[in-house]
Amino acid sequence: MSINRTDALQISRRYATAIFALEKKKKKTAVVVEEFSVIAGAIVANEALSAALSNPIIANDKKTEIVAGLMKKAAPLTLRAVRNVADAGRADLIPTIAGQLHEMLAAEQGEIEATITSARALTAATQKQLAASLAKATGKKVQLKLENDPAVLGGVRIELGSLRLDAT
Repeated sequence: MSINRTDALQISRRYATAIFALEKKKKKTAVVVEEFSVIAGAIVANEALSAALSNPIIANDKKTEIVAGLMKKAAPLTLRAVRNVADAGRADLIPTIAGQLHEMLAAEQGEIEATITSARALTAATQKQLAASLAKATGKKVQLKLENDPAVLGGVRIELGSLRLDAT
């Protein structure tokens, strides 16, 4: 049975919240978030692996073996969390969980990511000015994620959390 995107986000948020709480308790937050990011990157980069983890015909225990095989040198907390997610039949949500863990860590550290989309690459001075303005407006340290979109004729589009400012 497949689930829709909203349900997937809600389910992955529950996992991410539980994992993050355990991480904080063990003081291993950055390590576990990094390890989740690595496995998520491997899943996203390998189309066959991603398809296998999403395939309902493949048994959950096989998916757990596959994912655990990728995590041989991971911290015990990460390995246990990944196994629990895979055992529950949610291995395909690992990339989404990794993204949410990253967002939670950034929020914990007082950081926020802003996606800036422009027609061409922004100069270093413009990037610095944008980061400073957004930091002043949010009261948080802002990490810029820069994207170029030839469809944008001029100006910038800023996505900051759930806020979207379109000045194109």
